Amino acid sequence: MKHERQHKILVFGFILFLCLPTIKMLIDYKKETFASYSDHLGFRSEFLAIYQFCKVSVFSVNPFPEKVVMGTNHWFFLGNSFSDVIKESKGITCFSEPQLDSIENNIETIRNDCRQRGIKLYVAIAPNKLTVYGQYLPIIKSDRPTKLEQVINRMKHDEINIIDLKRDFPRYSDKRLYYLHGTHWNSFGGFIGYLTLMEFIVRDFPGLKVFSMHDFNLDTITSDTNDLTGMLSLKIPEDEVIMKPKYLSTTTQEKARLPVPDHYNRNPNEYEIRFVNNGKPLKALIFRDSFFNALIPFFKESFGESVFIWSAFDRNLIDVEKPDLIIYEVIEREIDVFDNISPKSG
Repeated sequence: MKHERQHKILVFGFILFLCLPTIKMLIDYKKETFASYSDHLGFRSEFLAIYQFCKVSVFSVNPFPEKVVMGTNHWFFLGNSFSDVIKESKGITCFSEPQLDSIENNIETIRNDCRQRGIKLYVAIAPNKLTVYGQYLPIIKSDRPTKLEQVINRMKHDEINIIDLKRDFPRYSDKRLYYLHGTHWNSFGGFIGYLTLMEFIVRDFPGLKVFSMHDFNLDTITSDTNDLTGMLSLKIPEDEVIMKPKYLSTTTQEKARLPVPDHYNRNPNEYEIRFVNNGKPLKALIFRDSFFNALIPFFKESFGESVFIWSAFDRNLIDVEKPDLIIYEVIEREIDVFDNISPKSG
């Protein structure tokens, strides 16, 4: 009798457990109108977190192989669900000749728009993490060039330099330049990219201040928050190299002035960041993505005014801001954006 009662309790508990999501969803029904059962299933996020934790920590299996890929030596990478990043980094997916023709034409059009206004243009590509640390994801690279290599080769004959921000990375092979558990470069990796980009800019503007390693102290902190492990509902500590400036900043952040476009789908507070640096020359307009976050502390000190726009290139802002130079930075996995630039605005 005792065992029968325990068995009934166990069965009832299991059925209740299965019903909990539906019960919670019905309770919440009056609070909001929901579009689909799967999106509003009760305790969905909690069950998903438990699922992710068990798959990774207990069974050592990646629960979302298309979103996050686990390499060797504790390296995590984006999966192909993000712009086919693995295929692109390994040269498996390439541009067609018509696409390259379109990209060349679009970049030349941007260059001509800037040239007519006396503005210098610098197109910079931040490298995929997998491009830099591909040895930790044992997938053989194709003999074909990557999309970035295709664009660089196509534009070689032109007056536009496609600046590969990983150019000097081999000099710093003794230091880690990216997060183990995130998609982005760390502060030190971003600084090396800054030095590479500034090398091209000072050829046209030789009076600019460019920082060196001597302007910083390297320090290490421990963090357990990163985007890739966040997708797996994990927190794994890792050491992070940071650049601590020896100098005092001379910049002041100003309020945003530009209207946020209706199509902008990020936090509107991220769209525009603006700094002034009284007494210094030149105004820089930077179209950028999340990779440029690590470079902002360095670039804002180098110009009299710097405007950072988290957006693809927008021709309308050229005449609004009237900069001396424009930087258009794109992460390698989004290089297809050059094939989709509007003839009027980006």
